[in-house]
Amino acid sequence: MIFVPDLLAAGARLAGPPGATAFTDWCYDSRLMIPGACFVALRTSRADGHDFIAAAIAAGASGVLCRWAPASTEVTVLLADDPQAVLQRWAAAHLTATAPQVIGVTGSVGKTTTRRAIAAVLTTAQPTFQSRRSFNSLLGLPVALARLHDEHRFAVLEYGSDHPGEIKALAALFPPQIAVVTSVGAVHLHRFGTLDQVATEFATLLAALPPNGIAIMNGDDQNGLLEQGIAPQLLRYGLGPDCDVRADAISYSLEGTRFQLHWQGAIESASISLIGLPAVYAALAAIATGLVCGLPLASCVAALPTIEPVAGRLRPLRLPSGAVLLDDTFNASPPSVEAALKTLAALPARRRIAVLGPFTELRTDEATVAAREIGQLAAHCSDALILKGDWGVTAARAARTVRNDLPITIVDTTDAALRAMPVSRTGDLVLVSGSAGARMERFVARVLMAHPSDAPGGTPIAGYQATPRLDHLLVRQETAWRSVRIGAPDRPTWLRVDLDAIATNIRWLQQLRGVPLMVVLKGDGYGHGAVRVARAALGAGASAVAVATLGEGRTLREQGILAPILVLGYTPPWQAEAIVGLGLDCTLFDDDTAQALSAAASSDRRVRVHIKVDTGMARLGLAPDEVGPFLSRLRQLPGLEVVGIYTHFASADAEDLAQTTMQIERFRRLLDELATAELRPPLAHAANSAATLRFPTACFDMIRPGIACYGLAPAPTVPLPTALRPALSFHSEIAQIRDHPEGTPISYGGSYITRRSSRIATIPVGYADGLRRSPAWREVLVRGQRTPLVGRICMDYAMLDVTDLAEVRRGDPVVLIGQQGDDVITADEVASWLNTISYDVVTGILPRVPREVGE
Repeated sequence: MIFVPDLLAAGARLAGPPGATAFTDWCYDSRLMIPGACFVALRTSRADGHDFIAAAIAAGASGVLCRWAPASTEVTVLLADDPQAVLQRWAAAHLTATAPQVIGVTGSVGKTTTRRAIAAVLTTAQPTFQSRRSFNSLLGLPVALARLHDEHRFAVLEYGSDHPGEIKALAALFPPQIAVVTSVGAVHLHRFGTLDQVATEFATLLAALPPNGIAIMNGDDQNGLLEQGIAPQLLRYGLGPDCDVRADAISYSLEGTRFQLHWQGAIESASISLIGLPAVYAALAAIATGLVCGLPLASCVAALPTIEPVAGRLRPLRLPSGAVLLDDTFNASPPSVEAALKTLAALPARRRIAVLGPFTELRTDEATVAAREIGQLAAHCSDALILKGDWGVTAARAARTVRNDLPITIVDTTDAALRAMPVSRTGDLVLVSGSAGARMERFVARVLMAHPSDAPGGTPIAGYQATPRLDHLLVRQETAWRSVRIGAPDRPTWLRVDLDAIATNIRWLQQLRGVPLMVVLKGDGYGHGAVRVARAALGAGASAVAVATLGEGRTLREQGILAPILVLGYTPPWQAEAIVGLGLDCTLFDDDTAQALSAAASSDRRVRVHIKVDTGMARLGLAPDEVGPFLSRLRQLPGLEVVGIYTHFASADAEDLAQTTMQIERFRRLLDELATAELRPPLAHAANSAATLRFPTACFDMIRPGIACYGLAPAPTVPLPTALRPALSFHSEIAQIRDHPEGTPISYGGSYITRRSSRIATIPVGYADGLRRSPAWREVLVRGQRTPLVGRICMDYAMLDVTDLAEVRRGDPVVLIGQQGDDVITADEVASWLNTISYDVVTGILPRVPREVGE
């Protein structure tokens, strides 16, 4: 229990007569509130807990610890200049008063599993407390200590570090008598700089030991920790011959891990219900701790089977299909993924499938190295590979250096990963792993609970049946996690791209006309991000992609897109070698380029071409009567493979259908003539988005939609079917709010002058991002309400009049395109303000605006 007098002793002060005088627990997230707990209102870089006090009270909080008193309330309100400091002082005093023997656990990887293993062993001797979940920070550990009770004689505490000096601060507050270091690895170098600095951080826990304290270390993974200077009493565990507590003869099965344990000449057969080498190290650390705490070796070994599997830590989950899924989604780092892959290879299986997510916490250079190493290892350990995220391009390239025939699919969303997943059967083993930011547990949940309403697109995933209640099996299943974004975009202005919407749109369009689909990716996928859109489209069934330029095609090839890529635009002869080298399909309508392509081709590297016909656009292409002779000349050029012929409609979105009908008829007549002369290429395509939706006769052998794939209407005259939904939304946040008197000029030139006392908010988005200056963008959404832009839009900023909005704060979300609350601003509406079309709006959002995809 948390008693009010103890909080007053820690520096809090009552704001009024107390309601409750004791609380059951701490809580700092109103969404996770437990009735009877005390809510701590903290201000962070992204939110202010004071904004959520009312929600916490409504959810059952009996008290609040905060900086300033909320509006009238009947719960106990405690004030402090620094609520977190009060929380830490209270926790330190509570630990001192309870006086258990404190075992501190830290390290680069394996802390949570090791902490749980130690607690399981010690519980057999005395009541034992352990910090829960990953509550191992200067905030989390004090919160966890609310559940430390007087009867607890051991306290196993996990010490984490997000920045240099945090473990030293934790150890000062909660000094251990025994310190366990699980590993010293290059996992968080972006925080610490070098491996030596990582070792220095962990050494601060050892330095906090009393003179009779004991250090327990992984003897196989010290990485310079010994050179830091440690307590005189040291016990090593591991596999090496110099380890005091040692394991060998290790074997794995889906039921757990077996090994032989060596300690001072004694040998014991040991087993643990966890799988993999990390589980062995956790068991060894637990045995070493038990021995130091006075437990007999036999008792320590007997306790190992009681260690419960940890959600998301190589936990085996049997699927209804008979396959087994190894859930390693807790927060995998490169070393833990390497261990998981080796475990996958060591376990018996008919087929091994690895589904791997990115390492979101690594620097770019670290992530690149990790991707190469993981890709090569995965090629040795798996029979099929699904990689989620951009890192997969590097990993796939590395994997193919080891095994070129390995089936590899790169995806960006959970839905896409599900569709890429082979149908599993008895004997299959599926490893799912990734960092917390990858949210791979969502994939596991969907696999376990898949049924028609949960499967993507409303289609059941073959081989799986519903499994109830996942919260006790998987990590991050609480309601609060459904809205949590781990990590953040590169800046506080970003685009969110719903790739699953694009995939759904493409499937619908393809089903509408029943012919193959070539998705158009010009202008960086109409501003949505061409590479990711290409992966989503091809995963949804598109047969090919189209771009405007050689450069756009090169980008796709370099990012691992292997499908046919048609360059729609003009290719000068001097680009012929690059076209052939990249394996791109080329639009062809002149002899010079044809001859250059033929010269660049070879017997083993032919170039595929599509003939462009001008049936009425008057832009590029051959006149219909020129096509036959041109095709005849091409037959004389070696190395050319004419695979397609196409035209483009000038006014398929117009109210008057006559022009398009005429173009369709011209193209059809040409195709008939070519067929008669045995010159017709295999693929004829003409239908853009408007024609796909309006002209079934224009669909021929393939459709070629663009804007409709992104859920945007080609024109007001072509309403979009309700089945198609927009994929792009445009976001920012409020950077500053200031009050200005009437008559204040706002922004450059003072063209806008306040007509009343006004509150003006500034948002960090401007015309260098695509927020058009003239004609000007008119409105955005703030707190679900339309808010006018005022003053001239600057290169990097714009100003809003938020005078009529209540309780607007810095950091409040701003929507420029998309939905907020019950209102929505569409790209078409913005286009009407700017006197343009939606194509221009979305492609005009510039590259410095980061594109964030859904999970």
